[in-house]
Amino acid sequence: MKKDFWKNKTVIITGATSGLGKEMTKILLEKGAKVVAISRSEESLKGLQNELIKFSKNLFLIKADVSFKKDCEDAFKTIKDELKTADFLINNAGVGLRCEVEEIDELDIKKVFDINFFGAFYMMKHAIAFFKEQGGGTIVNICSLGVKRPVPFTSGYTASKAALSSLADVARIELKKYNITILNAYPGSISTSFRKNALGKPYPEDEVRLSRLSPDVAARRIIRGIEKNRKEIYTSKKDYLFVLFTRLFPHVSDFIVEKAFEKKLKRL
Repeated sequence: MKKDFWKNKTVIITGATSGLGKEMTKILLEKGAKVVAISRSEESLKGLQNELIKFSKNLFLIKADVSFKKDCEDAFKTIKDELKTADFLINNAGVGLRCEVEEIDELDIKKVFDINFFGAFYMMKHAIAFFKEQGGGTIVNICSLGVKRPVPFTSGYTASKAALSSLADVARIELKKYNITILNAYPGSISTSFRKNALGKPYPEDEVRLSRLSPDVAARRIIRGIEKNRKEIYTSKKDYLFVLFTRLFPHVSDFIVEKAFEKKLKRL
C-alpha cells in the first residue's frame, strides 16, 4: 500500500468529534488527508478544532444533525461550494440502545433509526449524486459486529445497523458501474463513551464482550481496511473468526451467546 494513499484525499466523517470518529479524523489528518468533520455539536467542533490546531489547513468543520434530511443536504452543498470535490464518505455517526425487545420504547427506537439508518441513508444519497458527477468515490459505513452475531439486549441498535448493512450491500452492486465503492466496517466493542450515551437501560460494567479495543486501534484497523478496499472490515481476528464460526455453526453460536448471557437473561 502506498504511504501517500491519503495525501490530498478529502474525507467526510460524520460523528467526527468523539470516540471512533475523532480518532479516524486525527489519523487521517496525520496521513495527509483533508477531513470534513461533521457533528451536531458546535461546542464539540470547536473543541476538535482547538485540539487539532496544527492541522487547521486541512480540517473543515460543519455543524449538522444527520438525522435531519435538510442538514445533510446543506452539508453537501457547503462541501461542493467550498471544496469542489470529495473522495470518501465515512458514515460513523450513531447512537446505541440497550433494552429487551418487549420493553423497547417506540420513541427510542425511532431516534436510533433516525440517526443510525436514515442519517447514513441521507448522507449516502447525497454522496452518490456527488460521486457520480465527479466520476467516482468511496462510501464507508460503520455498522456493528452485532449485525453478524447479535447478542441479547441490543435488538433495536442491531436492527438499525443491519438495515444499513443490507442497504449498502445492495448499493455496492448497483453503483459499481459508476466507479463508486461501498465498504462496511463491523467493529466490536470499543472503549468510548458510546455505552454511556446509549438510550434505554444502562450497560452494566460486567457485560459480556467478545473484544474491547481502544478507539485508536479500532480506527487504524478500519482505515487499513479502507486502504485495502475490503468489502467487510473487522477490527480483530477474534471478531472475524467468531463471525465465520457463526455462519458455519449457527446453533452452536446461539448456545455460546445464551450461556454467556445466562445470568442476565434469568433476571428478566
